[in-house]
Amino acid sequence: MTKRMSFTPATLLGLSVLAGRAIGTPAAGDSYLSYSGTASEPHSMTFLYGEQHALAFRDGRLAERVVLYTCRDGSPFARKTVAYENPLAPNFLLEDSSNSSRAGVHPDGGERRVFFRGDGAEEERTGPLPSVRGLVADSGFDQFIRGNWPALMVGTPLELHFLVPSRLDDMRFQLQHQGSETLDGTAVEVFRLKLVGILGWVLPAIDVYYGADDHVLRRYDGPSDLRDAAGNNYRAQILFHEADRAVSDAQLFAEARRARLAPCT
Repeated sequence: MTKRMSFTPATLLGLSVLAGRAIGTPAAGDSYLSYSGTASEPHSMTFLYGEQHALAFRDGRLAERVVLYTCRDGSPFARKTVAYENPLAPNFLLEDSSNSSRAGVHPDGGERRVFFRGDGAEEERTGPLPSVRGLVADSGFDQFIRGNWPALMVGTPLELHFLVPSRLDDMRFQLQHQGSETLDGTAVEVFRLKLVGILGWVLPAIDVYYGADDHVLRRYDGPSDLRDAAGNNYRAQILFHEADRAVSDAQLFAEARRARLAPCT
């Protein structure tokens, strides 16, 4: 049974959906890419769920992302949509049909707001997006790593304020390079993210493995942004499948946005 982590970043995950630069970023116009991943329990490697990512680029810049979280048979039960007007703290919506949970950031008039509902029985809570400078939210963490790659590679520990939707607030984390490894024949750099302060000693860290040459996420070890039937965040190892990274198209992207969600049977 996974440990309940009620203030684990509900989309730190969102870290599990980074991998933004697949087989080269398109240079101009509207272009689309896709890839997939598999989340498993870290020790038994029991299947937890699949991930299907669809990315839309506008003039070479990552503009939108849709992630479908899938059952063993490939049918989607949850979805995350991300819009990168702010690359470090994008707007996003995560919705899970298995428990009616919702989390994200959305514009509301002249401000942006964060919202969270743990399950269908819980009232949705909302509040203003924290105004801290350099706030990182959801897969904006990918941009943070790439933008700070040289400093990280010399071992400099970097602090960041990461949005935790379940708290409607940010928390201070520290990111540091852990070393170089080989993963499935590919050279990778390993980075560790942990909470700053006493909680950083008692709560599990998150390890992410990025390609040394292309800076693409290959593996994620840590709390998932999805929850099991008991309301606990999954503890997951997520491997991204390099072999299926491929050019996609607008139709497949649109289909991912409107795919019907239903709980796994």
